[in-house]
Amino acid sequence: MSIQVHSISHRFGPKPVLTEISFAVPDGDILCVIGASGSGKSTLLRIIAGLEPLQQGRLVLDGATISEPGRNPPPEQRPIGLVFQDHALFPHLNVADNVAFGLQDQHRDQRQRQVDEQLASVGLADLAQRYPHTLSGGQQQRVALVRALATRPRVMLLDEPFASVDTPLRRQLREDARLRLKASGTATIMVTHDPEEAMAMADQILVLSEGTMVQSGSPHELWQTPAHPFVAESLGGMQSLRGQIAGDQIVTAFGNLPWENLLNPPPQVEGKSIVFGVRGSDIDLITEPDPSQSAPPLTVEDVRFDGQRWSALIRSGDDRLKVTLNNEQALTPAASVNLSFTHTQAVAYH
Repeated sequence: MSIQVHSISHRFGPKPVLTEISFAVPDGDILCVIGASGSGKSTLLRIIAGLEPLQQGRLVLDGATISEPGRNPPPEQRPIGLVFQDHALFPHLNVADNVAFGLQDQHRDQRQRQVDEQLASVGLADLAQRYPHTLSGGQQQRVALVRALATRPRVMLLDEPFASVDTPLRRQLREDARLRLKASGTATIMVTHDPEEAMAMADQILVLSEGTMVQSGSPHELWQTPAHPFVAESLGGMQSLRGQIAGDQIVTAFGNLPWENLLNPPPQVEGKSIVFGVRGSDIDLITEPDPSQSAPPLTVEDVRFDGQRWSALIRSGDDRLKVTLNNEQALTPAASVNLSFTHTQAVAYH
């Protein structure tokens, strides 16, 4: 079965925070909710958890409505596990007692077996008698995860769970967490502001912008065909360009894109402005003067190496575009170049 969110809308006073949000997460799947600050993603998670009253819409679990306007059971009455950014471990309880906290209805021996199994599953069996303040951030995150999973919740909610952990450890933690969550078979909803994290963790991604769902789909679908500038730039590795339709070309400040290069072309209206996304790796940089180029030369503003590839920041007036370089290309700031979009695939934002 699954958890289903039906047409949730929410306001803080007169300000709409969420508008008609609907989605479903099957058992065993991980849905990542991503969006800019203020997009409503944490509010959505709090509503599902029961920490914020549901004003409009319905929350359905395994076919039964568990929350609707006027019916908002508290978190402890919902079969939902919660893990927050600050982990929220009880400082006066040791690791084993933290994990056992939600298992008080079990016999002592059964509870102990469950605690031992959970801690062993994340490699923390030797730390059972330690207290939270003696653990590293990564260890605290693992304890918080297995404490939530120990009660066998129908749904797991994760709110920026790795945000307080250093980058190298964060990658390992999210890999471990994904495998643990998938093995549990629990439907998971995770809020994150990190595009890399969303792509690495999710089976499905839901993107919010100003409280509205602008796109949802698998990581590959969103990378391949983004439908919104935020999706293209944060998840699709694209940069946004504005141009004007002129015949079979789109004229931009950096050169002309052939209309046929649009993967999802809108109606072709002469003179109409259009915004589309391109990847810097698909753009050809021309360092030698080219008589066929009608556009004036562009200026190299900066050359950078990010640990994987070289790139050049190209300026045209107040606009800038980053282009991936071949290793053998030698460029210096202030050099004049042209760009060619002949082999560039682009995605239009409708």
